[in-house]
Amino acid sequence: MNDALRRKFEMLAASEPIPLARGALLIAKDEYPNLNIDRYLAELDALADEFTGGPGAEPLGTVEKVEALSNFLFVHKGFKGNRDDYNDPRNCFLNEVIERRLGIPITLSVLYIEVGGRLGLNLYGVSFPTHFLVKAVSMDRGELIIDPFNAGAILDLDEIRARLQQIYRQPVDVHPDMLRAVDARHVLARMLRNLKNLYARGADWPRVLSALDRILMLDTDSAEELLERGVLHERMEWEPSALRDFQNFLVKYPGHAATDTVREAVVRLTEKFGRLN
Repeated sequence: MNDALRRKFEMLAASEPIPLARGALLIAKDEYPNLNIDRYLAELDALADEFTGGPGAEPLGTVEKVEALSNFLFVHKGFKGNRDDYNDPRNCFLNEVIERRLGIPITLSVLYIEVGGRLGLNLYGVSFPTHFLVKAVSMDRGELIIDPFNAGAILDLDEIRARLQQIYRQPVDVHPDMLRAVDARHVLARMLRNLKNLYARGADWPRVLSALDRILMLDTDSAEELLERGVLHERMEWEPSALRDFQNFLVKYPGHAATDTVREAVVRLTEKFGRLN
């Protein structure tokens, strides 16, 4: 991540509320330096405009609008989950999802939230275990849980329970936290964690580091990622950065289970600098 892009992401991470689509496209810009963010925001506007059909369109209730939006995006416009190549990195980038009409649950959810939001729907991300979902909230119909990866299906409680049983291989109660609405900050951090894990499988450490940097801009209280970045800095032989991360970790999380290990790392790196100097 170059310095200019880092500054832009830092500014975005410091804003409140964070603009979701712009943040998702800024994540993609690290991979596609020439990406025109405003062009893809305009593409989202155009999708919403096409859905409404212009002035005079008959107003719809929340359920009807959700069903119509799902039909529009996943039937008429051809967006779908990429089941054939789920781990293709392009599935993680909103610009590629818009271009290719293929994505994974979280990027299709971002698309759904952004287009639906332009239509007046109250949509939020749901950080469901292993599979991102969308929640629609209305005064008249309560909450609807939507699965953009599966053509915008509206899930009832039994279907959600069945999914949890598949994930955990045993009956699991649906805890309210599993269906809690999350903000753009959380969505973007989860997108970056997906990328981090994808890059780590390929041992692409510079890209893993770039993802960790941005996660920590969004989630400044993530002990695990601060520790992970320190370990990665040391692996990449960037000892001053590793030492700084480990020292910050000890200050911020003195009671963490990894404290003794981190303290040993600080001693090791400090002694190494002493020998070098």
